This record gives sequence, structure tokens and C-alpha cells, in this order.
Amino acid sequence: MALLLKGGFVVTVDEGLGDLPGGDVLIADDAIAAVGYGLTPPSPATEVIDVAGRLVIPGLVDTHRHLWHGALGGHSPRTTGTGYEGTEPGWIASLYRPEDIYAGTLWGALQALHCGITTIADWAYLQSPQHGEANLQGLQESGIRGYFLYGGPGVNIDDPEIHHSGVRRMRDEYFPAGMNGRLRLGMALNGPTFTSAAQNAEDFAVARALGLPISLHVGMPGTRYSVASLERAGLLGADVNYVHGNTFTDAEFDAIAESAGTLSITPTAEMLMRFGAFPATGRALRRGIATGFGVDTVQSAGADLFAQLRLALGAVRSGASTAAGPGATLAPVLDLGYRDMLRLATIGGAQTWHLQHETGSLTPGKQADVTIIDMRSAHLDGFGDPVTMMILAASPADVETVIVAGEVVKRNGDLVGPHIKKARELMTESRNHLRTSQTQRPNRIPA
Repeated sequence: MALLLKGGFVVTVDEGLGDLPGGDVLIADDAIAAVGYGLTPPSPATEVIDVAGRLVIPGLVDTHRHLWHGALGGHSPRTTGTGYEGTEPGWIASLYRPEDIYAGTLWGALQALHCGITTIADWAYLQSPQHGEANLQGLQESGIRGYFLYGGPGVNIDDPEIHHSGVRRMRDEYFPAGMNGRLRLGMALNGPTFTSAAQNAEDFAVARALGLPISLHVGMPGTRYSVASLERAGLLGADVNYVHGNTFTDAEFDAIAESAGTLSITPTAEMLMRFGAFPATGRALRRGIATGFGVDTVQSAGADLFAQLRLALGAVRSGASTAAGPGATLAPVLDLGYRDMLRLATIGGAQTWHLQHETGSLTPGKQADVTIIDMRSAHLDGFGDPVTMMILAASPADVETVIVAGEVVKRNGDLVGPHIKKARELMTESRNHLRTSQTQRPNRIPA
């Protein structure tokens, strides 16, 4: 199977290839075969897609999201991190049956694909191994690439061994060769913030014995333990992904950089849920820490990365102005630019999960993960750099085509495949169950 994308503004995000205005991208099976000008179909069976007037970029990478929240969009936009912890995991998750996890994850992954996200790290804290299997099934059926981060102990699990035995079985049964289709397995851990030091050390030991990367929520206001405690316990490493990181000290950022750890920033959660005054983007990038962006939860954020990129860029620039003080001289040019944001959402996100050899740029030989944005609408028809216009104004509605591993999953603005109708029906059924059950529980948070 071959696809030829003809005549688009191709942004490879590969320093050796650069941009190709009016360029072509040839896809053979699941990989990028060539980028250039005047490419011809290798066979009469090649599908040729006219992408003139479109921006052709690598598929976007979301480095942190709880996909099982997919059916809960807009459920708790007024909650802070404290309110979220007190209500959502405390009782919303307890209403979830395995079939609700499946429906929410499938719908959440399709939301991401619709927005041009082709790779995702799904942080899936779970109530039981059955919930974990349902989560994995939803991910698989969506066709998205990424990490299934097996999480716990969940809301109804007091015994961490259930989590440990569950992830061992998950690895042995579903990831014996390291991958399951387009998915990899990792561990979502509660430490050091939400568990004891002893339990955290045991959780790290299990993950590393299984050869699985680790992701942690850490560095939020109001939490006691952070990177310093991990460093004292000798637990830092390149296999650790830190989520949020707003309250890290300079020494903690230095420790992450020295240990080659990575950072996932979720700008809406950081700012609107009061996880910190400003996202940690600039502090991480100055130290060379591999950094990417995530949506975190559609309960309190939109489903797309475009909004996250705009918010992150505004926060970096606003933070710099705030730090400079009212009497400071206004710099004529700002450091972090729009092209930088695209890099962070593509190759930067891939580097955050050590997938840069596989995705994140339109480099021949890499997986054919491509997002095509229609730039012909009035709000995207700019005088300057089309990448700048995309970051400034694009939305999921402008994502015309999405390709994962050479497979078209969104075409002419619509998701495609037999699972789309089923996913919507399952999501609606799950929502009805949750709404009915929710009315019987106290302490609802107003929208």
C-alpha cells in the first residue's frame, strides 16, 4: 500500500530536510519512503492525495493524558488540583465498570486522533486488572500509537500487590515482545507524592525489574515530596517521566537533567487548575530536559494540543515579563517562538518518551504519522510563516487528514472506520450510566 501526498507545505521538523513548500511525501506501507519535489506514484495502485493549500506536519504527540476520561469532557472545569483529587478519583472513578473504561478510552483516543494527535501516553490509573484490559482494548481499537501506562493502586485497591501482579500479567500476556501493535507498556506510579517512601521504592523496583518506563505526578503546589526525595533514595533515571513539575527547585531541575529524565507539561492543568503560577517550560528547556505537552484531562481542558501550545507560549512570555519587573527594558524579540512550539509538540514529545527514532518528524524511514491541516480558511490565510498561523489560530476543525503508520484515520475532516459509530454509541451509553449513578452521590462540583 502506498500514499503520495502532493503539493503541500511540508514541514518535516528534521533539521537536515527543513521545509518543502509545494513538496511531496511518499508513504509506503507504514513508513515514510521519501520527501521531496516531483515525486511520482510507485505503482498504479498508489493513492494520490492533493494537499495543495495544506500544511503537512508530523503527527502531534500528547505526552500525558488520562484517556479513560474521554466521556467526561467539561465535567469539572472549576476544580483545582485539590478539588479534583477529592471528587474525581474519590467517587467518579468508583462508578466506572470495565465497559465504561473501554468506552471512555476508545472515545478519548478518537478525540485525540481527531485533533491530529497520532501518539499519546495514556496514564491509566485503574481499579482492577479487568479495568486495565478494557483500557488496553480501547487503545488498540482506536489505532493510535503510544504508551499504555498501567496505573494504580486505583480507587478501590488497597493492596499494591494487585497492581504489581496486574502489570506483570499485562506484560507477559499482551506485551511479551515489548510491543502490542502500535502500543508499548509502562507504569504509572503514585510516588513519591501519593504514597509512602517504602512503597514508592518497591514500585520503582517492580517497574525496573520488568523493564518498564515510569511516569509520576510530581511538583504540584500543596504536595510534600518531590524530586529531592527520589534523588536521596537513588531512584532518578532516564526511564522516569515527571508530570507537571511546577514547584521544582533549580536543584531538582538540575537533577532531572543530569539523570536524563523527561518532563510532561500540561498547560491548562498547570494554570487553570492552579497547579502552579506558570508551566515549567522555560526552566526545563534551559537545562536541555526533553519536554513535551499533554492535555491531561478533558474534564478540565479541551482535547487538542493547539490550545495547550498557545497557553504554554503565553505563559513563558508572561512569566519572563513578570520576572523582569515593571521597570525592565522591553526586549525587541522574544526567545521562545512558534516553531519551537511545533517542535515540542512533535519531535520534543517523541523524545519525552524516547520514540524519536520512530516518530516526531517526517524523516524517511520513520513511521508514517502525518497530520494535514487545511490552511485555506480565512483565519489561517496569513502573510507570514504558515507554522506561526497554525499555532496562533488552528483548531481540530482545521485538521483535514490524519495518518498513523500509513493508515488514514481521518479523511476530509471526519474520522473514518467501522469503530467510529460504535464508539459514539458506547460512550453515550456509558455517560447515561454515569449520570444516573452520579445523582445518587453527594458533593457534586458545579460547572
